[in-house]
Amino acid sequence: MDSLVPANVLHRLISSKDVAARLGVSQATVSRAVGRGLLRPALITPGGHRRFNMRDVEALAERLQDEPDGARLLTTGQAARLLGVSQPTLNRAVRAGRLHATLTTPGGHRRFDSAELSASLHFEDTP
Repeated sequence: MDSLVPANVLHRLISSKDVAARLGVSQATVSRAVGRGLLRPALITPGGHRRFNMRDVEALAERLQDEPDGARLLTTGQAARLLGVSQPTLNRAVRAGRLHATLTTPGGHRRFDSAELSASLHFEDTP
């Protein structure tokens, strides 16, 4: 009976699906983050499901975001919409070195600083 976890502890732990939603990534990215040691599950259920402590998830979110005041990180889709281009066009600009991602997630997804993109739009509009 010592291996049973009290119910009040389980209510404070969140699933990998909830972690993915909080971080704005896929569940596969959460699994890769666990595999790379960026995030440790607080508990693995008898069925093999990982449960995470919200404090650990928030700490990882802060490390991934590390954003300046007033800015936030955007996905490639959000950045493309902000710039008024398609995602493939945005990806080509990154590969060509005309645009730089602020962060690449453990799953390889690019994130862009909203303030930086907004500033570049303002700069390009200036004669």
